[in-house]
Amino acid sequence: MGGILGMLLASMPNSPISRLVINDVGPMIPKASLEHIGTYLGKDPQFPTFEELEAYVRKVSATFEPLTDAQWHHLTLHGAKQGASGNWSMRYDPDIAAPLRGKQLQDIDLWSYWDRIKCPTRTLRGAESDLLLRETAQQMRTRGTRTDVVEFAGIGHAPTLMADDQIQVVREYLLAD
Repeated sequence: MGGILGMLLASMPNSPISRLVINDVGPMIPKASLEHIGTYLGKDPQFPTFEELEAYVRKVSATFEPLTDAQWHHLTLHGAKQGASGNWSMRYDPDIAAPLRGKQLQDIDLWSYWDRIKCPTRTLRGAESDLLLRETAQQMRTRGTRTDVVEFAGIGHAPTLMADDQIQVVREYLLAD
């Protein structure tokens, strides 16, 4: 969601965004990706133990990238909440998916916004991503802000930005003069 919001905000006249990093999303979002995300987004499963929640996170996020046990724990811990009953769940509003419920899904086309972005932009892409397709990333290099695309091998949607090489790519871009 952050990448989409970033694109929309950066496309506005007099946008305050002076440099944008987008993580594995682009101005064309395929219907198939929305269908896949819809299998878990907006659901509110409850788990009696943190370990069961972590197993769930590993399952729904399996395409992200190979992570260590410590990284899976970290990813789960910072996206989790424990309710008054003691059960564990994800820390997000399940109604985030409300606009998609009961709708016939289709590709989302945000090219008109992308073409209005003026600030320098770096796009991160998992080489195995099913959300930011390779063809879309190629078009992003030649349209609008003409982003540079950094692709990470062996990673799907989305790079977790927990590996040193991923962090460095973002850091050097944001701190560049």
